[in-house]
Amino acid sequence: MTIKVSKLSVGLVPDRFAQYRHAAFKAMSDEQANGYKLAIYADSVEDKKGVVLLDSKFCNGDYDNGGVCWYRLKNISIKNICFWQRGLVSVAMKSEHDVMVYWGDAYRISTWFASIISKLRGKKVVYWTHGVYGNESFFKMAFRMTFYRMAHAILLYGRFGRNNLVRQGYPEAQAFVINNSLDCEQQNRIYSQSSDEAAAYRKMNYDANDNVLVFVGRLEPPKKLHMLMEALSQLNDSEQVFKLLVIGDGTEKTKLELLVSNLGLAERVCFYGACYDNEILAPMLMMADICVSPGEVGLTAMHSLIYGTPVVTHNKFSEQMPEFEAIEDAVSGGFYDYGSIASLVSKIGRTVKLINEGVICPDSCRASILARYTPSFQEVEFGKMLKYLNEER
Repeated sequence: MTIKVSKLSVGLVPDRFAQYRHAAFKAMSDEQANGYKLAIYADSVEDKKGVVLLDSKFCNGDYDNGGVCWYRLKNISIKNICFWQRGLVSVAMKSEHDVMVYWGDAYRISTWFASIISKLRGKKVVYWTHGVYGNESFFKMAFRMTFYRMAHAILLYGRFGRNNLVRQGYPEAQAFVINNSLDCEQQNRIYSQSSDEAAAYRKMNYDANDNVLVFVGRLEPPKKLHMLMEALSQLNDSEQVFKLLVIGDGTEKTKLELLVSNLGLAERVCFYGACYDNEILAPMLMMADICVSPGEVGLTAMHSLIYGTPVVTHNKFSEQMPEFEAIEDAVSGGFYDYGSIASLVSKIGRTVKLINEGVICPDSCRASILARYTPSFQEVEFGKMLKYLNEER
């Protein structure tokens, strides 16, 4: 249900215009349906974090053909940390927008200046952020809360970050959970068309009795993929056969390949490489039994669950990405004890059992994504936030 907020002009400044956000930002840009006018300000140049950005051809305002009202800023970074967005202060100075929605990163100095200027000019300031993790030091928490208190409202990627933020004294009525989303319309279409391809991929690459694990994402230290290799080694000491498909690339690939060799798992682990094409990715995820992400899970959870594959990740939520909330224990995957390979092995085994019993199934995995992690859900929550601000004006 769309929340219509008339006659508001909104400026949205994400950290970057990631390709996966296009569907959500397009939904929010439908002025005829929503009532408000949205302009997006973001860099269009690839950074070094491996995030695929939207093609700048959509920077045209042609809504009917996929375009959005998108103006380019320039991110200036030191050691891959953005501290200034060139052009942002000029945007804040303009009288064009009633509401400015900034990426809620307290380390971006330009956002502090832009927020203060926006407030002085009578605009409402909103931050879109992860919120509070709960593992911050005293000084880091004080720094972040000083920053967050400048906002008239905050959009959060999950309930965990919101609850921690409210515990620190931020007004509950001003904190809105908007979650995250991918292009669910495209993914649902692919899902409905890919069953035969998924079955063929599995039959071609695996034996009938194999339990197939998959990981999709960047091969970087925070993903703790060495734990998955160690767990796989222990799982294959049991009577069941487990194999692993690794989809992704990154700085840890060489180390992981060496570890796989040292553990004698070369015949059981396939490094596929990076894949950003949903038409190719979907069958590989659909044919797998479980997606395992030993470290922070992030968008991996959403990719896997929408294609009906359960996810196993760790239970130290202060060290997680917000998308862990899409996973429901014993419904769409599970959580192992952080840092424990023995617990990871046990949780994978338990999840296989629940799959075989029919407790965990594709529909149970997809349910949370379809309910709370779609562009339409985000558009509605964005509208609720604007309605709140409009009533407070």
